[in-house]
Amino acid sequence: MSFLAAAILALALTAGPVSAAPAPAAEPAPAQPAPAQPAPVLESETPIAFPLTRIVPKGEARAIAFLTSLFPDCSSQGPVVIRLLSQPKHGRVTVEDENSFPRYEPASPLAACNARKVPGKRVTFESDEKFEGTDAFRMLVINADGSGYEVAVKMLVR
Repeated sequence: MSFLAAAILALALTAGPVSAAPAPAAEPAPAQPAPAQPAPVLESETPIAFPLTRIVPKGEARAIAFLTSLFPDCSSQGPVVIRLLSQPKHGRVTVEDENSFPRYEPASPLAACNARKVPGKRVTFESDEKFEGTDAFRMLVINADGSGYEVAVKMLVR
């Protein structure tokens, strides 16, 4: 997966001019309230969600995703954690450890990793035997480096 998006807000603090001698005493001016400023947001507390759509044959278990966390040399950064945030209404989701081939986009710096099996998590969906239609679930993916994101998965069961 080539998805890692994070916004970083840089704050620069500057000090105003400092005077060496105090100003002569004058009539005190009425206190002016400081204008309200919103607190800076450094990172979103809610992981970014993105959609994933798969077509799944009815009544069959199919791997719908393989998730891994790799260094640029294709070695594992460590385990990926997957938590189901919601369950599908017409089937079951399983998550298992597996060594498999990742599928990074050709422009990704990790595209060379597509040629070798690496450790990761396989997410499988199996619909109820007679169900045909659309089903969905949400999962939270936490990478070994602590980054994470939500995935909204939609299955078209045919």
